[in-house]
Amino acid sequence: MAKKKVTLRAPLKHGTFYWVADVQADSDDEAVVAAENLFLNEVEQINEWTFDDFDVE
Repeated sequence: MAKKKVTLRAPLKHGTFYWVADVQADSDDEAVVAAENLFLNEVEQINEWTFDDFDVE
């Protein structure tokens, strides 16, 4: 297995959401699935959502 950095993008009604995760996977397809699973697990356990970085143009 190799370490892969995966960026998932979801277009939303008022913006775009990005999820970036480091995963261990044998293929790109497996990496995407692993990143999706990490996101779903994270969302299930969040009590409060905060952003700690931003960029304004």
